[in-house]
Amino acid sequence: MWFRLQIVLYALAISAWVAVRRLFRGPKRPGWSYTFECGVEIVRGIVRRGADRLHAGGSLSPLFVPSAPASSKRVRTEAAQLAGLPTEIHTATSFEPGQPTILYLHGGGYVTCSPATHRELTRQLAIAAGARCFVPNYRKAPAHVFPAAVDDAVACYREILGSGVAASTLFIAGDSAGGGLCLALLQRLREAGEPLPRAAILLSPWVDLTCQGETLTTHAEFDYLSAEMITGAAKLYASTTPLDHPHLSPINADLAGFPPLLVQTGGAEVFVSENLAFVERARAAGVDVKHELMEHMVHVFQAFVLVSSPGRDAIESAGRFVREQAGLPLPPTGGARPAAGTPALPESAN
Repeated sequence: MWFRLQIVLYALAISAWVAVRRLFRGPKRPGWSYTFECGVEIVRGIVRRGADRLHAGGSLSPLFVPSAPASSKRVRTEAAQLAGLPTEIHTATSFEPGQPTILYLHGGGYVTCSPATHRELTRQLAIAAGARCFVPNYRKAPAHVFPAAVDDAVACYREILGSGVAASTLFIAGDSAGGGLCLALLQRLREAGEPLPRAAILLSPWVDLTCQGETLTTHAEFDYLSAEMITGAAKLYASTTPLDHPHLSPINADLAGFPPLLVQTGGAEVFVSENLAFVERARAAGVDVKHELMEHMVHVFQAFVLVSSPGRDAIESAGRFVREQAGLPLPPTGGARPAAGTPALPESAN
Protein backbone atom coordinates (compact mmCIF):
# COMPACT_ATOMS: atom_id res chain seq x y z
CA MET A 1 0.00 0.00 0.00
CA TRP A 2 2.82 2.39 0.90
CA PHE A 3 4.58 1.62 -2.38
CA ARG A 4 1.45 2.47 -4.38
CA LEU A 5 1.09 5.75 -2.49
CA GLN A 6 4.72 6.56 -3.24
CA ILE A 7 4.09 6.00 -6.95
CA VAL A 8 1.03 8.28 -6.92
CA LEU A 9 2.86 11.06 -5.09
CA TYR A 10 5.85 10.69 -7.39
CA ALA A 11 3.61 10.87 -10.48
CA LEU A 12 1.96 14.05 -9.19
CA ALA A 13 5.33 15.66 -8.51
CA ILE A 14 6.65 14.72 -11.95
CA SER A 15 3.50 16.04 -13.64
CA ALA A 16 3.91 19.41 -11.94
CA TRP A 17 7.62 19.56 -12.78
CA VAL A 18 6.98 18.72 -16.46
CA ALA A 19 4.29 21.42 -16.64
CA VAL A 20 6.70 24.06 -15.35
CA ARG A 21 9.52 22.91 -17.63
CA ARG A 22 7.30 22.98 -20.69
CA LEU A 23 6.07 26.45 -19.76
CA PHE A 24 9.59 27.86 -20.03
CA ARG A 25 11.31 25.47 -22.47
CA GLY A 26 8.55 23.78 -24.45
CA PRO A 27 8.36 20.00 -24.97
CA LYS A 28 11.52 18.00 -24.41
CA ARG A 29 11.28 16.62 -27.95
CA PRO A 30 9.21 17.94 -30.87
CA GLY A 31 5.74 16.42 -30.95
CA TRP A 32 5.72 15.24 -27.34
CA SER A 33 2.36 15.91 -25.72
CA TYR A 34 2.20 16.87 -22.06
CA THR A 35 0.70 13.49 -21.13
CA PHE A 36 3.31 11.55 -23.10
CA GLU A 37 6.18 13.55 -21.60
CA CYS A 38 4.82 12.94 -18.10
CA GLY A 39 4.64 9.24 -18.84
CA VAL A 40 8.22 9.11 -20.09
CA GLU A 41 9.53 10.96 -17.02
CA ILE A 42 7.56 8.77 -14.61
CA VAL A 43 8.89 5.60 -16.24
CA ARG A 44 12.40 7.09 -16.21
CA GLY A 45 12.19 7.49 -12.44
CA ILE A 46 10.95 3.93 -11.96
CA VAL A 47 13.74 2.59 -14.18
CA ARG A 48 16.38 4.57 -12.28
CA ARG A 49 15.04 3.14 -9.04
CA GLY A 50 15.18 -0.30 -10.61
CA ALA A 51 18.85 0.22 -11.53
CA ASP A 52 19.61 1.04 -7.90
CA ARG A 53 17.86 -2.14 -6.78
CA LEU A 54 19.80 -4.23 -9.29
CA HIS A 55 23.12 -2.87 -8.06
CA ALA A 56 22.01 -3.59 -4.48
CA GLY A 57 21.15 -7.17 -5.43
CA GLY A 58 17.42 -6.68 -4.95
CA SER A 59 14.36 -7.80 -6.90
CA LEU A 60 12.50 -5.63 -9.39
CA SER A 61 9.14 -7.38 -9.13
CA PRO A 62 7.71 -4.96 -6.50
CA LEU A 63 8.06 -2.14 -9.01
CA PHE A 64 5.08 -3.39 -11.00
CA VAL A 65 1.65 -3.96 -9.47
CA PRO A 66 -0.59 -6.10 -11.73
CA SER A 67 -4.23 -5.20 -12.23
CA ALA A 68 -7.04 -7.65 -12.83
CA PRO A 69 -7.60 -8.74 -16.46
CA ALA A 70 -10.57 -7.11 -18.12
CA SER A 71 -12.44 -7.69 -21.36
CA SER A 72 -14.19 -5.26 -23.67
CA LYS A 73 -16.41 -5.36 -26.72
CA ARG A 74 -13.35 -5.58 -28.96
CA VAL A 75 -11.13 -8.03 -27.10
CA ARG A 76 -11.54 -10.84 -24.58
CA THR A 77 -8.87 -11.33 -21.92
CA GLU A 78 -8.43 -14.50 -19.91
CA ALA A 79 -5.87 -16.06 -17.60
CA ALA A 80 -4.48 -19.45 -18.64
CA GLN A 81 -1.45 -21.72 -18.59
CA LEU A 82 0.91 -22.22 -21.53
CA ALA A 83 3.76 -24.72 -21.21
CA GLY A 84 3.22 -24.56 -17.46
CA LEU A 85 3.62 -20.77 -17.35
CA PRO A 86 1.01 -18.24 -16.18
CA THR A 87 -0.26 -16.66 -19.39
CA GLU A 88 -2.71 -14.02 -20.50
CA ILE A 89 -4.64 -14.60 -23.71
CA HIS A 90 -6.15 -11.64 -25.55
CA THR A 91 -8.55 -12.61 -28.33
CA ALA A 92 -10.03 -10.05 -30.69
CA THR A 93 -13.78 -10.50 -30.88
CA SER A 94 -13.38 -10.66 -34.67
CA PHE A 95 -11.02 -13.66 -34.38
CA GLU A 96 -12.01 -16.91 -36.06
CA PRO A 97 -10.17 -20.26 -36.14
CA GLY A 98 -7.41 -20.19 -38.74
CA GLN A 99 -6.78 -16.47 -38.34
CA PRO A 100 -3.45 -15.20 -36.94
CA THR A 101 -2.21 -16.31 -33.54
CA ILE A 102 0.56 -14.30 -31.88
CA LEU A 103 3.04 -15.49 -29.27
CA TYR A 104 4.08 -12.25 -27.54
CA LEU A 105 7.24 -12.18 -25.41
CA HIS A 106 7.22 -9.11 -23.19
CA GLY A 107 10.22 -6.92 -22.44
CA GLY A 108 11.78 -5.99 -19.12
CA GLY A 109 15.49 -6.68 -19.52
CA TYR A 110 14.99 -10.40 -18.77
CA VAL A 111 14.68 -9.43 -15.11
CA THR A 112 11.27 -7.83 -14.62
CA CYS A 113 7.79 -7.02 -16.02
CA SER A 114 5.00 -9.46 -16.78
CA PRO A 115 1.95 -9.91 -19.01
CA ALA A 116 0.19 -7.42 -16.71
CA THR A 117 2.66 -4.60 -17.37
CA HIS A 118 2.22 -5.05 -21.12
CA ARG A 119 -1.50 -5.72 -21.07
CA GLU A 120 -2.74 -2.66 -22.94
CA LEU A 121 -0.06 -2.95 -25.63
CA THR A 122 -0.84 -6.61 -26.28
CA ARG A 123 -4.61 -6.13 -26.12
CA GLN A 124 -4.41 -3.37 -28.71
CA LEU A 125 -2.13 -5.49 -30.89
CA ALA A 126 -4.65 -8.33 -30.80
CA ILE A 127 -7.42 -5.93 -31.85
CA ALA A 128 -5.38 -4.34 -34.64
CA ALA A 129 -4.34 -7.73 -36.05
CA GLY A 130 -7.70 -9.43 -35.51
CA ALA A 131 -5.70 -12.07 -33.70
CA ARG A 132 -5.44 -14.24 -30.62
CA CYS A 133 -2.38 -13.20 -28.57
CA PHE A 134 -0.66 -15.41 -25.98
CA VAL A 135 1.52 -13.55 -23.45
CA PRO A 136 3.39 -15.97 -21.14
CA ASN A 137 5.14 -14.95 -17.94
CA TYR A 138 8.46 -16.60 -18.78
CA ARG A 139 11.14 -17.14 -16.13
CA LYS A 140 13.50 -14.28 -15.34
CA ALA A 141 16.90 -13.57 -13.85
CA PRO A 142 18.47 -13.57 -11.37
CA ALA A 143 16.53 -16.63 -10.18
CA HIS A 144 16.52 -18.10 -13.71
CA VAL A 145 19.44 -17.14 -15.94
CA PHE A 146 20.11 -17.82 -19.62
CA PRO A 147 18.88 -19.95 -21.32
CA ALA A 148 15.76 -20.31 -19.12
CA ALA A 149 13.80 -17.61 -20.96
CA VAL A 150 14.70 -19.12 -24.35
CA ASP A 151 13.70 -22.59 -23.15
CA ASP A 152 10.33 -21.19 -22.03
CA ALA A 153 9.79 -19.43 -25.35
CA VAL A 154 10.53 -22.64 -27.27
CA ALA A 155 8.18 -24.64 -25.03
CA CYS A 156 5.37 -22.10 -25.51
CA TYR A 157 5.84 -22.07 -29.28
CA ARG A 158 5.76 -25.87 -29.45
CA GLU A 159 2.65 -26.10 -27.32
CA ILE A 160 0.80 -23.61 -29.53
CA LEU A 161 1.75 -25.64 -32.62
CA GLY A 162 0.75 -28.81 -30.81
CA SER A 163 -2.69 -27.36 -30.15
CA GLY A 164 -3.37 -27.38 -33.89
CA VAL A 165 -2.25 -23.88 -34.88
CA ALA A 166 -0.42 -23.96 -38.22
CA ALA A 167 3.01 -22.34 -38.39
CA SER A 168 1.74 -20.41 -41.42
CA THR A 169 -0.73 -18.56 -39.18
CA LEU A 170 1.54 -18.23 -36.13
CA PHE A 171 3.42 -14.99 -35.51
CA ILE A 172 5.92 -14.14 -32.78
CA ALA A 173 6.32 -10.65 -31.37
CA GLY A 174 8.16 -8.94 -28.55
CA ASP A 175 9.50 -5.66 -27.28
CA SER A 176 12.98 -4.84 -25.99
CA ALA A 177 14.33 -8.00 -24.32
CA GLY A 178 11.26 -9.78 -25.67
CA GLY A 179 12.34 -8.81 -29.18
CA GLY A 180 15.76 -10.29 -28.57
CA LEU A 181 14.07 -13.38 -27.15
CA CYS A 182 12.05 -13.74 -30.37
CA LEU A 183 15.31 -13.79 -32.33
CA ALA A 184 16.82 -16.38 -29.98
CA LEU A 185 13.66 -18.46 -30.44
CA LEU A 186 14.04 -18.31 -34.22
CA GLN A 187 17.63 -19.53 -33.95
CA ARG A 188 16.65 -22.43 -31.72
CA LEU A 189 13.82 -23.46 -34.03
CA ARG A 190 16.03 -23.29 -37.09
CA GLU A 191 18.77 -25.31 -35.37
CA ALA A 192 16.22 -28.00 -34.45
CA GLY A 193 14.76 -28.07 -37.96
CA GLU A 194 11.31 -27.08 -36.67
CA PRO A 195 8.76 -24.97 -38.57
CA LEU A 196 9.37 -21.24 -38.32
CA PRO A 197 6.55 -18.77 -37.70
CA ARG A 198 4.98 -16.80 -40.52
CA ALA A 199 6.74 -13.59 -39.44
CA ALA A 200 8.10 -11.74 -36.41
CA ILE A 201 7.34 -8.29 -34.99
CA LEU A 202 10.16 -6.66 -33.04
CA LEU A 203 9.45 -3.47 -31.08
CA SER A 204 12.67 -1.67 -30.07
CA PRO A 205 14.45 -5.04 -29.85
CA TRP A 206 17.46 -5.42 -27.57
CA VAL A 207 19.86 -7.19 -29.89
CA ASP A 208 23.27 -6.41 -28.36
CA LEU A 209 23.80 -7.32 -24.70
CA THR A 210 27.42 -6.21 -24.96
CA CYS A 211 25.94 -2.69 -24.92
CA GLN A 212 28.27 -1.26 -27.56
CA GLY A 213 25.79 0.94 -29.43
CA GLU A 214 26.76 4.60 -29.48
CA THR A 215 23.21 5.85 -28.88
CA LEU A 216 23.21 4.08 -25.51
CA THR A 217 24.93 7.24 -24.28
CA THR A 218 24.10 9.89 -26.88
CA HIS A 219 20.32 9.38 -26.46
CA ALA A 220 20.32 8.89 -22.69
CA GLU A 221 19.06 12.45 -22.20
CA PHE A 222 15.76 11.66 -23.91
CA ASP A 223 15.08 7.97 -23.29
CA TYR A 224 13.92 6.56 -19.97
CA LEU A 225 16.37 3.64 -20.04
CA SER A 226 19.71 4.04 -18.29
CA ALA A 227 23.04 2.46 -19.17
CA GLU A 228 23.34 1.21 -15.59
CA MET A 229 20.01 -0.60 -15.79
CA ILE A 230 20.79 -2.12 -19.19
CA THR A 231 24.29 -3.36 -18.38
CA GLY A 232 23.19 -4.64 -14.98
CA ALA A 233 20.31 -6.61 -16.45
CA ALA A 234 22.54 -8.04 -19.18
CA LYS A 235 25.03 -9.40 -16.65
CA LEU A 236 22.31 -10.86 -14.44
CA TYR A 237 20.64 -12.70 -17.31
CA ALA A 238 23.80 -13.87 -19.11
CA SER A 239 25.42 -15.10 -15.90
CA THR A 240 28.49 -17.07 -17.03
CA THR A 241 27.62 -17.05 -20.75
CA PRO A 242 29.58 -14.55 -22.86
CA LEU A 243 27.46 -11.50 -23.66
CA ASP A 244 28.23 -11.79 -27.38
CA HIS A 245 26.64 -15.25 -27.65
CA PRO A 246 24.23 -15.04 -30.61
CA HIS A 247 21.28 -16.22 -28.50
CA LEU A 248 21.97 -13.31 -26.14
CA SER A 249 23.07 -10.78 -28.75
CA PRO A 250 21.23 -11.69 -31.98
CA ILE A 251 23.11 -8.97 -33.83
CA ASN A 252 25.91 -11.58 -33.94
CA ALA A 253 23.66 -14.38 -35.20
CA ASP A 254 23.48 -16.01 -38.61
CA LEU A 255 20.16 -14.53 -39.75
CA ALA A 256 19.84 -16.38 -43.06
CA GLY A 257 16.52 -18.12 -43.53
CA PHE A 258 14.62 -16.03 -41.02
CA PRO A 259 10.98 -15.21 -41.82
CA PRO A 260 9.87 -11.65 -42.65
CA LEU A 261 10.53 -9.16 -39.86
CA LEU A 262 8.83 -5.92 -38.86
CA VAL A 263 11.15 -3.81 -36.72
CA GLN A 264 9.90 -0.63 -35.07
CA THR A 265 12.36 1.77 -33.43
CA GLY A 266 12.01 5.09 -31.64
CA GLY A 267 14.25 7.74 -33.15
CA ALA A 268 15.25 9.12 -29.72
CA GLU A 269 15.79 5.80 -27.97
CA VAL A 270 19.06 4.31 -26.75
CA PHE A 271 18.84 1.26 -29.04
CA VAL A 272 18.72 3.18 -32.34
CA SER A 273 22.27 2.38 -33.39
CA GLU A 274 22.04 -1.34 -32.66
CA ASN A 275 18.61 -1.59 -34.32
CA LEU A 276 19.94 0.06 -37.48
CA ALA A 277 22.96 -2.25 -37.50
CA PHE A 278 20.75 -5.30 -36.99
CA VAL A 279 18.40 -4.33 -39.81
CA GLU A 280 21.38 -3.85 -42.13
CA ARG A 281 22.78 -7.29 -41.22
CA ALA A 282 19.40 -8.98 -41.64
CA ARG A 283 18.89 -7.48 -45.08
CA ALA A 284 22.41 -8.49 -46.08
CA ALA A 285 21.49 -12.06 -45.08
CA GLY A 286 18.50 -11.97 -47.44
CA VAL A 287 15.82 -11.46 -44.79
CA ASP A 288 12.72 -9.48 -45.77
CA VAL A 289 12.79 -6.63 -43.24
CA LYS A 290 10.41 -3.72 -42.88
CA HIS A 291 11.94 -1.11 -40.55
CA GLU A 292 9.78 1.70 -39.21
CA LEU A 293 11.75 4.45 -37.50
CA MET A 294 9.58 6.98 -35.62
CA GLU A 295 11.39 10.27 -35.14
CA HIS A 296 11.60 11.65 -31.57
CA MET A 297 10.05 8.55 -29.98
CA VAL A 298 11.55 6.69 -27.01
CA HIS A 299 12.13 3.02 -26.27
CA VAL A 300 9.00 0.87 -26.79
CA PHE A 301 6.90 3.96 -27.42
CA GLN A 302 4.10 1.58 -28.41
CA ALA A 303 3.54 0.97 -24.70
CA PHE A 304 2.18 4.53 -24.48
CA VAL A 305 -0.62 3.55 -26.86
CA LEU A 306 -3.33 5.19 -24.71
CA VAL A 307 -1.64 8.61 -24.56
CA SER A 308 0.41 8.79 -27.77
CA SER A 309 -0.69 9.10 -31.40
CA PRO A 310 2.63 7.64 -32.61
CA GLY A 311 2.10 4.69 -30.26
CA ARG A 312 -1.37 4.07 -31.66
CA ASP A 313 -0.06 4.47 -35.19
CA ALA A 314 2.69 1.93 -34.55
CA ILE A 315 0.30 -0.68 -33.15
CA GLU A 316 -2.01 -0.13 -36.13
CA SER A 317 0.94 -0.62 -38.49
CA ALA A 318 1.91 -3.86 -36.72
CA GLY A 319 -1.68 -5.06 -37.07
CA ARG A 320 -1.61 -4.30 -40.80
CA PHE A 321 1.67 -6.20 -41.11
CA VAL A 322 0.13 -9.29 -39.52
CA ARG A 323 -2.98 -9.10 -41.69
CA GLU A 324 -0.96 -8.60 -44.88
CA GLN A 325 1.39 -11.48 -44.08
CA ALA A 326 -1.60 -13.69 -43.33
CA GLY A 327 -3.35 -12.65 -46.53
CA LEU A 328 -6.32 -11.16 -44.69
CA PRO A 329 -8.24 -8.10 -45.89
CA LEU A 330 -7.65 -4.88 -44.02
CA PRO A 331 -10.76 -3.74 -42.12
CA PRO A 332 -12.09 -0.19 -42.57
CA THR A 333 -11.22 0.43 -38.90
CA GLY A 334 -8.40 -1.30 -37.05
CA GLY A 335 -7.62 -1.74 -33.40
CA ALA A 336 -5.55 1.20 -32.25
CA ARG A 337 -6.40 3.84 -34.78
CA PRO A 338 -4.05 6.85 -35.06
CA ALA A 339 -5.44 10.29 -34.52
CA ALA A 340 -6.73 12.08 -37.60
CA GLY A 341 -3.90 13.58 -39.59
CA THR A 342 -1.20 11.41 -37.99
CA PRO A 343 1.41 10.58 -40.65
CA ALA A 344 2.27 7.00 -41.44
CA LEU A 345 5.35 5.56 -39.79
CA PRO A 346 8.40 6.27 -41.97
CA GLU A 347 10.46 3.33 -43.10
CA SER A 348 14.19 3.43 -42.51
CA ALA A 349 16.35 3.60 -45.59
CA ASN A 350 18.96 1.48 -43.85
